[in-house]
Amino acid sequence: MTPTPLPRHPVSLARLSGLAYLAIILCGIFAQIVVRSSLIDWQDANATAAAIMSQDTLFRLGLLADFLVFALDILLAATFYRLLAPVDRGVALFALSARLVMSAVMVTALLAQTAPLLLLGDSPIAGQLDTETASTVSLFFLGLHNEGYILGLMLFGLHCGALGILLARARYFPSFLGLLMGLSGLSYVALGVVHFGLPALSGVGGLLLLPAALPEFVFAGWLLVVGLNRRQWEAQGAADEPHPPGA
Repeated sequence: MTPTPLPRHPVSLARLSGLAYLAIILCGIFAQIVVRSSLIDWQDANATAAAIMSQDTLFRLGLLADFLVFALDILLAATFYRLLAPVDRGVALFALSARLVMSAVMVTALLAQTAPLLLLGDSPIAGQLDTETASTVSLFFLGLHNEGYILGLMLFGLHCGALGILLARARYFPSFLGLLMGLSGLSYVALGVVHFGLPALSGVGGLLLLPAALPEFVFAGWLLVVGLNRRQWEAQGAADEPHPPGA
């Protein structure tokens, strides 16, 4: 098997990854907190429908922000593989695959969030339903999106766990980043386990968000500001390159 050539400018690639990661975090906060949390009332379908119709532009911007997140996730899946494959190609490939599958799951779930655009307002489909039914069905699909989103976060937890292993073993990143991303991965998986398997402990889910999200801020900041240790990168990459017999 022909070895994958190492990136020629790893520090620049790391900083590009940090910039993309920061954009993902900011767009995710906008879509989840500014848009969905402010418009959706899980106890009142009619109030949710009224809020979405009155702030249609904000709701649509939330959809576009989510799409940008998933597009950048594909970019990060590729750049992280390029940066961390010298440590362990198998684990790096697992991390790549988990993030790509996560993106596919979340994009599919995002389809459900478009339901209010079809069922409310002046769309042809909305005209065939009474207001009460349209509002209830819209809230149902928003709930379906939420469930798919949490499933995606569980897959993201697997990705973060694999990143944690790679970062802890990479000499060109500080080991504490590996510990932090490992904690993030465990927290995201635990969040899904509590949500789906232990609904009686649903109040604990909110407590898991801080250890899940905070390490991502630290990792993104490190990538953006520091990048990686170029000397250690070259040393580890050279050690992994195949040598001819007798060399």
